[in-house]
Amino acid sequence: VDKSHPFVSGIGMLAPSPDWFSGVYKLRLFDRETKFWYQKIEVNVYAWDAGTEGGNDYSFKNDPKNENISPFKAGSTEDAVFVSVDKDNNNLRVLPVGTLTFELQESSKCG
Repeated sequence: VDKSHPFVSGIGMLAPSPDWFSGVYKLRLFDRETKFWYQKIEVNVYAWDAGTEGGNDYSFKNDPKNENISPFKAGSTEDAVFVSVDKDNNNLRVLPVGTLTFELQESSKCG
């Protein structure tokens, strides 16, 4: 990243599933008000399902889907991967699959 390209985006496959992925999109790495780069940013990333396969599990042997659907966050049922269940309130909470850390290596003003 630099002054002309202040955003970072990245995506990665969550193997073994061919249609699960995670990443970040257009993450700004500088403060607009101060025009200085952030020293460190940590971002939780979540599993997304591209919807190209049927099935609710984390495998690569599901049947392909024939209809077009939009990607959705993986984990909407109690037995889904990456889901935490709050037994007291009976609430589901999708858990991150990881944390991306962006740390400044050189200091420069962006502006």
